[in-house]
Amino acid sequence: MYITQALRRAVQVNGKAIATCDGERVHSWAECVERIARLGGALARLGIRDGERAAILALNSDRYYEFIYATLWAGGVFVPVNTRLAPPEIAFWLSDSESKVLLVDDAFAAIAATLKAAGDIPSVEHMVYVGDGAAPDGMLAFEEILQAARPMDDAGRGYDDLAGLFYTGGTTGRSKGVMLCHRNLIANSFNTMPTLGLREDSRWLHSAPMFHIADCVAIFAGTQIAGAHYFVPGFTPEGVLEAVQRWGITDMLLVPTMCNMLVNHPGVEDYDLSSLRTITYGASPMPEAVVVRALEVIPD
Repeated sequence: MYITQALRRAVQVNGKAIATCDGERVHSWAECVERIARLGGALARLGIRDGERAAILALNSDRYYEFIYATLWAGGVFVPVNTRLAPPEIAFWLSDSESKVLLVDDAFAAIAATLKAAGDIPSVEHMVYVGDGAAPDGMLAFEEILQAARPMDDAGRGYDDLAGLFYTGGTTGRSKGVMLCHRNLIANSFNTMPTLGLREDSRWLHSAPMFHIADCVAIFAGTQIAGAHYFVPGFTPEGVLEAVQRWGITDMLLVPTMCNMLVNHPGVEDYDLSSLRTITYGASPMPEAVVVRALEVIPD
């Protein structure tokens, strides 16, 4: 049992179908896995192999998805960093995890550069910019290192090998890194697929933050089932409603506060939400009024 097995299966059973869609960037499963193999090669050249850690501090995107799988493909361990942390907390997560590579987007490039210049993240040897423009000074460009690398063979780490480090909220002290292995995340995926009713034709919208384990359920389960992944940088009612209508989204995960904002958004009735099959929610109690309103605007 190793997480990257799902990628090869997806190519076999759904190779020409959409794997990832982020705005105008659309990749089939065959294209997606080829990019992951290339990015894995690039990360391996930066020292990510044999359990070494690579971290990401960024908003949701298809490149976030590719990073997670490429890190595992290279034999490394991925560390998703909470985008709501203060700089000292970010520095602690990166240092505590001993992350050698850090990926950042436009929203966090300046913070990462400041931490690096101050010597607060000594374990970080390379920083990779995942935005679309020119990479800031001292950073490597995501697409450039991906295209320059040769596709590597899957490192084949799995079973009880460490896959991801997910840090706790730190409400009673400093955050603690929770060590999740391949077997753990795969078992969770197999439990999730029938529970959420995921199917090969599922179109999952990643609007919940991808750094959180809740959305990672969809990252891994959606890939196991060879469904399609769609991305918005973060949750806004307008952004999610537009995405559902534009892409025919079938499934997504929201917390009750997000659900409330969505179903009570002015003009929600003007959007075509008929493609939605399931909205999964959790993390806090769901008010009855929100459920009633949801059944009014999304009756199916």
